[in-house]
Amino acid sequence: MAKGGTAPIANEALARIAPLYRIETEIRGQGPDLRRAVRQARTQPLVAELRTWLTKQLQLVSAKSKMAEAIRYGLRHWDGLTRFLDDGRIEIDSNTIERSIRPIALNRKNALFASSPAAMKGERIGA
Repeated sequence: MAKGGTAPIANEALARIAPLYRIETEIRGQGPDLRRAVRQARTQPLVAELRTWLTKQLQLVSAKSKMAEAIRYGLRHWDGLTRFLDDGRIEIDSNTIERSIRPIALNRKNALFASSPAAMKGERIGA
């Protein structure tokens, strides 16, 4: 179920995106040429169908709704979102990078409060 409850369009979008991630799981660790070939053969048609479907859904929802805003955002950034299809070196998302930099960001945030009066007393900050 999508965030905040039942959202049929969001649920359907997630169901359409799931096969893309299954394909990525199958090709993870393979060379860039093979990854690109698989993406062109299997992923690209699914992505094209997703774009067509999103465009149709945009016509069915209120232009001022959060759903319309999210769909427009995705369509506006479509070239960047689909760049991975043409380059086997690119991951489908940035999750791996974000996980790797999270400790750095957390350390930086913690350092900001290290000399605060609360930290000096040993109190928990941001609880």
